[in-house]
Amino acid sequence: MPAPDDERRRRRQCEAEQVHVLVAQGRSVADIERATGLGRGQISRRLTTARNGRMRVTAQQVRTDVAALLDDVIRMAQEQIDTGELDNSVLPSFLTVIADTAMNKARLFRMETVPPRESGQQGESDDDH
Repeated sequence: MPAPDDERRRRRQCEAEQVHVLVAQGRSVADIERATGLGRGQISRRLTTARNGRMRVTAQQVRTDVAALLDDVIRMAQEQIDTGELDNSVLPSFLTVIADTAMNKARLFRMETVPPRESGQQGESDDDH
């Protein structure tokens, strides 16, 4: 019969792998909480365990983690709007949070758009050099 510490370590390693797979699939922290029954702190620790076990953290993994957190911000702001209980004076702030967070997510994946230059704009052009 395995020692309790060995069993606990094996269970945590399995949870770590499950959390890592769910994050790689782009699942939100809230989705992972529901799927695993773990809390946010436990998810964070399991994700660290999984990555330490692999001994590498790639840029894609970091982007995936940040994207999941940004998705949670958008989801929580949208849930507050959907309740219909927000005062009209704070609604623009929530919409700004959603728009800014979506833009940050686009930047994270280098998908943001560059606004076109206005015609007649003052300053140097590339032809001036």
